[in-house]
Amino acid sequence: MTTKKDLAVAFMHNNLNQLTGFHNHVHGFFNDNLKDSQLSEEINQHQKNFLKREYEINLPNQLRKSVFLMMFGHLEECLHLSWLASGEPIQLNKSEFGIAKYKPFVRDHLGFNLGSDSDWAYIQECQLIRNAIIHAAGRVSLLKKPHEVESLLKQRSDYFEMEHDRVYLTNTGISAFQKSIARFTERVERAI
Repeated sequence: MTTKKDLAVAFMHNNLNQLTGFHNHVHGFFNDNLKDSQLSEEINQHQKNFLKREYEINLPNQLRKSVFLMMFGHLEECLHLSWLASGEPIQLNKSEFGIAKYKPFVRDHLGFNLGSDSDWAYIQECQLIRNAIIHAAGRVSLLKKPHEVESLLKQRSDYFEMEHDRVYLTNTGISAFQKSIARFTERVERAI
């Protein structure tokens, strides 16, 4: 028998999968347009080179950033709804922003050992990247603590990269983020 929690988890996964589906659909559109532009006889070589870079690099980077930020919104909404569904049992940390304000709820009320939680650790790393994108347009040198992001980029070069002082997510990085959110939010929902 399907329980309320099972249904809530299914809806959370569905919403997250919709974001992944959106990413994949738009990325497919980029690939189709790339093929068409390279075969076109109406476009000169300079334009083809420009479009190739746009469809292979620039637009996919922007798409990953956009979907990454939407996934963060999904995560924050799930945490907030879980907190509400629990009856607002603990005061949120109002001096913190984003997911950090839910740390007391998840740690103290739900009993998660966040220090050893690999999904939480990766989500925290992604929070640094999110802040760089939101507050500095991804430009690492404009951050208050650029060394934190630079250190993370060295540790997680398969997930994040930097080009021309701007941080980007790789396909591997956004896929890992989606999986971490799915696992973490499911555990939160089942714990309430």
